Amino acid sequence: MPRALPTGLTLMARVRRYYGLRQAELAALLGLSGAQLSRLEAAQQSITPAVRERLAPFLAVMEAAPDTPPPAEDPDTPPPGPVAPGPLERRRRTCLYEAHNLRWQLRELPERAAVAARWAAALPRLRAALPPPPPAGEAPATPEAVRLRYVHSWLDTVPLALEPEQLAQWHLRHQRARALEAEAAALAALLAGAAPPAG
Repeated sequence: MPRALPTGLTLMARVRRYYGLRQAELAALLGLSGAQLSRLEAAQQSITPAVRERLAPFLAVMEAAPDTPPPAEDPDTPPPGPVAPGPLERRRRTCLYEAHNLRWQLRELPERAAVAARWAAALPRLRAALPPPPPAGEAPATPEAVRLRYVHSWLDTVPLALEPEQLAQWHLRHQRARALEAEAAALAALLAGAAPPAG
């Protein structure tokens, strides 16, 4: 069955659409300038007999071509044809490698959170068990007083919980790791139906 040309477009636009040509490419094939083709495509100028003659072979192929399904409008629908497995496999390995590294980094923060929680529970008892430091502004009289001042000062710096920024980084890495693992799984499914390596 002859192929019906798309409607709603000028003849030049239909030819360009069918063959996937840029304006400059079709203009060169027909011996026209870009401006001339642009006017023809916008129906601002009539097609001369000479141009129509040059265009005839392209039109004949279009009109004789069998009907083919239109391109899929769903961007998630891939074009038909075999898939080369090499790029998919390389990307799959990269995804797994990066996800593994992120999972390793994710282990650190829960451990630090557990340590901070232990310090939060222990700190009141530790402070209660220590002698008070020398009064502020007073020079320590003994080495032990120096040590006590240092211990109390150091305890003031102990983190008792994770910072909000640290928690945000954990969630970002976690989501990234999950996305990479999902991508690797999708690529593995594609590879199961990919074309075998050439050779």
